[in-house]
Amino acid sequence: MRRIEAKRFPLRGGGKLGVVLALVAVLCVPGAAGPRTATAEAQQAAFASSGGDTGQSLVQSALDCLDRGEGAVGKEAKLAAYREGLALAQRAVQVDDKNADAHFALFANDARIIQLCGTVDPFTVLKVNRELDRVLELNPNHTDGLAARGGMYRQLPWVLGGSLKKAEEYLKRAVALDPDALGSRIELAETYRDMGEPQRGVPLLEKAMEVAERQGKQRQLNEARQLLSQLSGAGDR
Repeated sequence: MRRIEAKRFPLRGGGKLGVVLALVAVLCVPGAAGPRTATAEAQQAAFASSGGDTGQSLVQSALDCLDRGEGAVGKEAKLAAYREGLALAQRAVQVDDKNADAHFALFANDARIIQLCGTVDPFTVLKVNRELDRVLELNPNHTDGLAARGGMYRQLPWVLGGSLKKAEEYLKRAVALDPDALGSRIELAETYRDMGEPQRGVPLLEKAMEVAERQGKQRQLNEARQLLSQLSGAGDR
């Protein structure tokens, strides 16, 4: 199975206080995912023995849909990809609830759907972030999960639970674990900018640009270039 490229989460562009409050609630409630029931275990076992697709192939397909949605043009094309990815990820979780990548694929596709549709409320955000909790519960070193959690801490205002220090901690772990991380490096550079230390982000962005060029990731390359230009200008003042 291919390595998952670290995605930049949580939701961006909404600017709604409800999103922030809901995310704070998630961050402040330990064990939000809750215990699994015997019924859920039985359903999982039945699905796994039904002769359907394997969990790994479903996860791969769900992540492919996520990538397709990221590169798609237009809301409807993006939604179609993310919805397909969400359905595949849900099946993958049914097959193997202990697959951290399956839970991340579910989290990521669902989060993008919520972002595009604007249907954000405390309940939907809580549901989505339970999957992120599950990802890190199953694999504390899951690079995408660490990047997502770091992004959450960076984007929340400090009075509502945000912490640039915690954001730095999670994002640095993600970068250390993945030498080719793109999203995590860009997010960490933004964290240093927000901390008033923009020059600390310069080598991160230079490395991100190197990786993006090597992998042919034009969107991430442009994003890193734009941010590098901003940080270099800030450092000259």
